[in-house]
Amino acid sequence: MRGAVRQAVVGIIPELEGRVYDVYPPDGAVEPLFAAITLGEDVWKSSWAGYRQVVRLKLYANPSELLQLDRWANQLIPGLHRKRVTGADGNSFKLHYLGVPEADKFDPSTGKMIRIMRFGVYVPELSGAGFTGQPDEWLSALAAWTGDVLGNSWSIYHTAWPAGRDDCAMLWRMTGCETRMAGASMVEVRKTFTGHIAALDSGSEQLTAVRLVEELGTQVQLLLDSQNRRYASVVEIASDMQADPILDGQLKLTLAQRKLRSPEEAALIRRVNIQPILK
Repeated sequence: MRGAVRQAVVGIIPELEGRVYDVYPPDGAVEPLFAAITLGEDVWKSSWAGYRQVVRLKLYANPSELLQLDRWANQLIPGLHRKRVTGADGNSFKLHYLGVPEADKFDPSTGKMIRIMRFGVYVPELSGAGFTGQPDEWLSALAAWTGDVLGNSWSIYHTAWPAGRDDCAMLWRMTGCETRMAGASMVEVRKTFTGHIAALDSGSEQLTAVRLVEELGTQVQLLLDSQNRRYASVVEIASDMQADPILDGQLKLTLAQRKLRSPEEAALIRRVNIQPILK
């Protein structure tokens, strides 16, 4: 990971070639501008996002070169945020800009001013490859329907994010399931889902969220099994444009399906009382 981030930084700022060090610059470094990469803590976030590895990029500059430091920071933020980075081993991951944790400070050992920039990398808990098991039937149908609506430019995942998701990607995960009695011989099954929309910018995410809300709002039924003609009905769909696309998800969806109860489960008539009409 460290080497891949270094190459990404040098690709954005070629002047840092050979000047991006591990953890701390070597003793006697005399370059007016250089950088160092430090891998921070792993923080558990969720079963679908996994752990978040914090990457700290430290930019060093002479006190007289602070304007250049500002220019580099302004290049690195859009150049790295939400961008896919691929290492020498072929493994890919996405960087997410987390901000500057503290003000610029003077480092007496190097005589430089330091600016620390934090980036996050989400690492799935399942061998770095996301969920690979057989999904729920409704979840699988929902993912397939979403792929048809959004087209080939979008990658649709279920249950958990992979390590190196595509630039335009969506994740559906099931968040709840319940049954309700719908009469003596019917039962209604309801399942709730959360949809995560991740693109290169928030504007694209919002437009995609609106499109899916409108499409699902007019989609009376979702096909589950064409051979047996089984469907799930769309009960409710809502969006929260301020939700984090990786951790929280912008879409909340409820699907329902009614089923006949088996004869063993249906209520039996044990007694009938007849009340005559008295005149």
